[in-house]
Amino acid sequence: MHPRLLMLATLLLSTSSFGFGEDLCYATDGGTPLNCQPLPAGCAPGNASAQCKTAALAAAGNAQAQSSGGRSLVHADTTHLLAQAVGFPADKAYWIAAYDQATDLSVFEPRTLSGAPLSDGVQRTTRSINGVNRGNFATGGVLFHFVAPRNGGSTAPDPTVDGLHPDAEDVDEVLLTNLRAWALGGSAPGRACAAGLTVPTSGGGYALGPACYQFGGQPGTISGSLAAVGPTAVPFNLQTGPQVIDDEAGVLATDFDTYIGANAPEARAGIYLHTLADRISHHVCTDASSSYGPTGLQRTFTIDMSNAECVQTMHVLRHVWETGVNFSALPPAERTTEAALGAVFDALLEIATYRGLASGPSSQTEALKAQLVSELSTALQVFDARQRALAIRDVGCQRGFSAFPGMAVCSSTVLGDAP
Repeated sequence: MHPRLLMLATLLLSTSSFGFGEDLCYATDGGTPLNCQPLPAGCAPGNASAQCKTAALAAAGNAQAQSSGGRSLVHADTTHLLAQAVGFPADKAYWIAAYDQATDLSVFEPRTLSGAPLSDGVQRTTRSINGVNRGNFATGGVLFHFVAPRNGGSTAPDPTVDGLHPDAEDVDEVLLTNLRAWALGGSAPGRACAAGLTVPTSGGGYALGPACYQFGGQPGTISGSLAAVGPTAVPFNLQTGPQVIDDEAGVLATDFDTYIGANAPEARAGIYLHTLADRISHHVCTDASSSYGPTGLQRTFTIDMSNAECVQTMHVLRHVWETGVNFSALPPAERTTEAALGAVFDALLEIATYRGLASGPSSQTEALKAQLVSELSTALQVFDARQRALAIRDVGCQRGFSAFPGMAVCSSTVLGDAP
């Protein structure tokens, strides 16, 4: 990876500045996993004082310094469980969850709670998708994690936009709409475009055109800045066109299915679900951001995420509030975990229905969603990372779902431990 990309990726990892980040970290000594995003002592959920912001940043950095990697129990474990709940068989549910997590990490390989590799870990490892990695600014990968809506092309954000409950069929949610079509319909021209931008169409805006954006046969420019990853806003500048999937291998979205192989449909779904969850995770920041254009001779699309809601310390503190805390103590706009669980369930159900694995929404699926969101939210509020992972597993065990690889398998008497 280019040195600047490596530096940015390291910055993101070291500061926990990402959506639903790795809340479970593997201890370097192979012992009990760490809570990567601990709520600092004396800081109640919702307390956004300068002291708590500083303490949250320090606590997250300290935990990660003692770890050898980790995973997000939201992106990985709960996605695996929810996919089974809507009808995906366990093997396909795994690959959806694995690529959901790989969207943050570039490559995902499951490990036990002590961080040990699995005997079949190589067979369960994803292909590299570093082009959509949260730290890849050159390819626009960072835009899969910080998803700013387009207010009809206005230079000002829409104060009524509700990113806590985004509509992936709203063409102003450009990237979500574009990736939803990609997840459902497969790799095709105009799908999985950089920032989701296509040639504009009537009714499809810039999200659902027949080809990735170009003007006069030439690509446009995507330019902007993001304040969440450091003490000052970091600029980015790239071209429109098919999204780079892996910059080292030179893979574009047009080559995605061939590159990934048999698990390509699940990989497309996983990347879309990750982006959907991160849209919700970062909604306070991105709802207040501006996304507009094209302007000028270079046909420039501007995505400005340098507002006060996006600053690094507040951003990290919001992620601390997403796991291991009492969600009911948070202001409604900050209850992103519950909102994301419901949205991911709905998106998985839509994909499963499209693929003939489910019969679509019903009163029964709505009841199941409500139950799972409640039970998983309760599990995700557990402060201890190991016990949090086990609590999520047990929600699935009670319904006969397969446990996430690396966890102790379910049994008729829900197990109380894991390797």
